[in-house]
Amino acid sequence: MSRKWWVLASVACGTFMATLDSSIVNIALPTLTKELGADLYRIKWVVIVYLFVVTVLLLPFGRLSDEYGRRRIFTAGYLVFVLGSALCGISPDLGWLVLSRGLQAIGASMLMVNGPAIITAVFPATERGAALGTLAMVVSAGLISGPSIGGFLISQLGWRSIFWVNVPIGLAGAALVYRNVTRDPSPRSRAPFDWVGAFLQTILLTSFIMLFDPPHISVSGSEPIVLSRWLIGLVTLVFAGFFLKLESDAKAPLFDLKLLRNRTFWTGNLASFLLFVSFSSVSVLMPFFLEEIMGFPPHRAGLFMTAIPLMIFVVAPISGRLSDRLGGQELSFAGALIGALGLLAMAGAFGPGIHKEVGNSGILLALSCIGLAMGLFQSPNNNSIMGSVPPSKLGVASALLATVRNLGLVTGTGLATGLFTWRMEETGDFVRALHLALLVGGVLSLGAMIASLGKERGPLKAPMGNPEA
Repeated sequence: MSRKWWVLASVACGTFMATLDSSIVNIALPTLTKELGADLYRIKWVVIVYLFVVTVLLLPFGRLSDEYGRRRIFTAGYLVFVLGSALCGISPDLGWLVLSRGLQAIGASMLMVNGPAIITAVFPATERGAALGTLAMVVSAGLISGPSIGGFLISQLGWRSIFWVNVPIGLAGAALVYRNVTRDPSPRSRAPFDWVGAFLQTILLTSFIMLFDPPHISVSGSEPIVLSRWLIGLVTLVFAGFFLKLESDAKAPLFDLKLLRNRTFWTGNLASFLLFVSFSSVSVLMPFFLEEIMGFPPHRAGLFMTAIPLMIFVVAPISGRLSDRLGGQELSFAGALIGALGLLAMAGAFGPGIHKEVGNSGILLALSCIGLAMGLFQSPNNNSIMGSVPPSKLGVASALLATVRNLGLVTGTGLATGLFTWRMEETGDFVRALHLALLVGGVLSLGAMIASLGKERGPLKAPMGNPEA
């Protein structure tokens, strides 16, 4: 087997570990609410802090990877993730668990920011879609096994075991990287790191996330104060202006704003953000529906949630290969359209939607539709984005791609749980609250469909990958 495929295997191991952890934790949320004595508003921070830390660190690590080497940062990511997983496994309470998830996220950001860049650098343009499709298949394998493995582990060994499973996988992945991924050539001169830009983008992303899910601030046990969305929106705009001004003037910016002149690049990222926001309602709320409303035990709920990644596992490699020949616009458009129709149907826009009497086949059909949409959308969209930038910008482009994806997930999680909680308090009806979150997700998926039309049609005219190494 040629070296490029061993490189893909090295990247795939880290991707599998990160996605396995994500899907395991989602299926564990109902169990964690009972075991740790926390409600949905508090327990969601196990998910949100992970996604938040990953999101704010991706661009800085992308810049550091271009300067100091992707292999070095990628290997360190494995080791930090393993340490964070072990600390999660011994967490005595919710606070410890949330902090340990933050450390886990630091390692995950090192892994996520480098995976697509390493693959794009070693695969030629004629095979890049197939390689990224294979990576998407690995993502699906992690998501497929996560709910079922997680449900089994939780039922048999308790919730702590879902974090320990990452330790052997992470150590094996670090060994693969050390053996197969070559050292990056050292740059002749290193530009100073943009620390001010990193600080500003952290504040900017924090305020943007808070805009969708304003925090409740309580001092010395007083009544919680909810920050005004108008105030948060103003802070977001101010820091966005500061960040854009700083990056446009910086000699070595954290994010090269010239990439935004590339229509395929920015419309592809916009479509990705909207789609991941829209699907968060399913990944976060459906486990609660299956366990609390349908009465499924964790392992059975996990098997039902497996329908989504199983469909991605089948479809993503095919759509990735097709995008090498056809381009990403039409396939991404079709994926977003199917996703919108699936979410709207689940929300009751075309009928009763998801409810207690819908039956097992109806639930599986709805979840499979979401998986089909993601499988059609993700590989062609990523191929278009990564193939539209020059090799010298692969690190930054990969970082922004991952930042946008995780920003969509954390924003979507906050939006979905916020809408659900508000509607639940108003009506006391779980299903109606779930329908509202799914309906908003469906509308946002329509936005992703429209954004997909902005990308260049057909195969990319300027291959950017290196020939086979």
